[in-house]
Amino acid sequence: MPAKKKKASAPIASSFEEAADELEEITRRLEDEPSSLDQLLEDFERGQALLSYCQKALTSARERLDLVEADLPAETSENDSAEPTDHDSSEKDDDVRLF
Repeated sequence: MPAKKKKASAPIASSFEEAADELEEITRRLEDEPSSLDQLLEDFERGQALLSYCQKALTSARERLDLVEADLPAETSENDSAEPTDHDSSEKDDDVRLF
């Protein structure tokens, strides 16, 4: 069985925003423009690669935010008890909220 050809390892996208925009375009194209099976598979594979890139970028951003938060000076116990934060919950929220 012949080995699969590997594509040159070019970056998936130059930024999170670029990847998200391309994902939106692929989604729109898949919903609105019926195409050949080969094109559908190509779009699906590209979408999967972009999704993986975005998930890794968001995970990295969450880790960076956690490091920044860890470096912040500790608040007094009065402030901690006055307003509970999302980080106080025992469940880990998998969503990354940047805003």
